[in-house]
Amino acid sequence: MLKSCTQCGKIFEDLLDKYSLCPNCRQDEETLLRKVKDYLWTNPGTTEAKLWEMFGVSHKQIMKWLRDQRIEVTPGSAIKLTCQRCGSMITTGKYCKDCNTKIANNLHELQAALMPREERNLFSMVIDKNITEGSMHFLQNRKDSKPHKESQ
Repeated sequence: MLKSCTQCGKIFEDLLDKYSLCPNCRQDEETLLRKVKDYLWTNPGTTEAKLWEMFGVSHKQIMKWLRDQRIEVTPGSAIKLTCQRCGSMITTGKYCKDCNTKIANNLHELQAALMPREERNLFSMVIDKNITEGSMHFLQNRKDSKPHKESQ
């Protein structure tokens, strides 16, 4: 897929439809991110204003890196990041731990609901059997012998 770089406007090919920046601008951003991370590592609690002064990094870029989990907010930081679902304070990403769990559970339930009924029943039986029996089964080589359960 051909795209136009959101930074420099150059046309580039993005086969995976994954990037908004051309390879050169992505490399420049990665280099800048490494510099910012190194600075933050040696200067915890740095303000956005200081990052702007030192590296020319905008609030928008900082928030993007935070949401993409490329950097995280340290305790006591002036930068405030909130969960997009419930509004609680977080250090990185888009959602707090509780909301991540709820979203994952909702997706699992939706996936199960969309699964054909026969497949859903089979899936449920396999899980139930593995949970309740929880032991290995061995088959004998001889035709006249019966399978036996491993004793625990």
